[in-house]
Amino acid sequence: MTSTSPGASPATSSGTTIARPTTVDEAATVLRESRGTVVFRGSGTKSNWAGRVAQPELTVDTGELNRLRSHNPADMTASVEAGMPLATLQGLLAESGQWLALDPPTEAAGATLGGLLATGDCGPRRLRYGALRDLVIGVTLVLADGTVARAGGQVIKNVAGYDLSKMLYGSLGTLGLIAEVVLRVHPRPEASATTVAPSSVHAAARTTLELLASALQPSAVDWVGDTGQGAGDGQLAVRFEGTRAGVEAQTAALQLMLGSAGTGAGAGAVARTLVGSDENRLWQEFAAARMASSGQTTAFAGTLPSRLPAVADALARAADATGVRARLASHGALGLHVARFTGAPADQARAFDTWRRAVLAVGGTVLLRDRPAEVDEVVDALGPAPATAGLLRALRSRLDPDGRCAPGRLGSWL
Repeated sequence: MTSTSPGASPATSSGTTIARPTTVDEAATVLRESRGTVVFRGSGTKSNWAGRVAQPELTVDTGELNRLRSHNPADMTASVEAGMPLATLQGLLAESGQWLALDPPTEAAGATLGGLLATGDCGPRRLRYGALRDLVIGVTLVLADGTVARAGGQVIKNVAGYDLSKMLYGSLGTLGLIAEVVLRVHPRPEASATTVAPSSVHAAARTTLELLASALQPSAVDWVGDTGQGAGDGQLAVRFEGTRAGVEAQTAALQLMLGSAGTGAGAGAVARTLVGSDENRLWQEFAAARMASSGQTTAFAGTLPSRLPAVADALARAADATGVRARLASHGALGLHVARFTGAPADQARAFDTWRRAVLAVGGTVLLRDRPAEVDEVVDALGPAPATAGLLRALRSRLDPDGRCAPGRLGSWL
């Protein structure tokens, strides 16, 4: 493997060359003067998601593209190079009492802004603030031939140009190098509190739907629990943020809801309200439930919020049939779920395949994330192509006609 110095053009070799550009122009030069397959890498926290890419001829590392280009607290915008870790940006924005309203589980591992946009990774607060695609108001993209494309602007109302941010969201590095992003930021909330209660998945689903129909405005509604034989109740967590008075009022209203007959987390459930370090610890535990440890498999599913019980029941059946342990972490109000499988790789693969078929049958989508290499020998990481596959291929042919970027990441879809 050949490693280049920052800004240098990659040298031709039989192995993989690593380029570390320090500016957008350097990145454009690297791509314009090189040939062959290329992958773009930030911190590598999601490099195994979806299909696996064979050893590329070039890796463009964004670690040196890590500067805060501008921050306008009055306009609540920030322009950031895409290699900056989210955690670093949050620290810089905190000096002005602001933050990027994003809390993916990979933040602690160093996830970068570019990687988060490319993968569509998000956290529980997406319920209130939206996904990263909703917070990006401008983007700079370097195409495989070195062309630099820009869209959006520096102010929230600027909507001129092609909406690259929406197009790049979840593209997994198949369209080009995300080099810079202009972001909408938010004031940090004055107060936060989370009510957590033991709950079966079915009771959690009922409570979630009731919350969505109520006047309450939670920032997050999550359920985490094991599934399969012998599994007990999981935990339902509901977070409120805002003024202290507003948080206290909404928390009190939720407590009444949880205690009402026929609603809430189930008969006899004891709800606790957490703040400060206790609250942070709970959400760290919930984030960890969505991450794979060595030898485990994780998979993501998107469904209607009302499908949570069906998703959990299907996971339990798949786990019981294959002898694996399964855990589900669900943003219930969003209909976004992460299943984690523990067991022999071949059994994990069979459990995942069974679960995927069930989720697809109720109109959901599924994507394989981290997993042992042996899992790929049993199942297709992508599964059936979506109805939009033709559009994806047409877009790819326009932006990367030679298919240089992350070949194999989206498998047969492209």
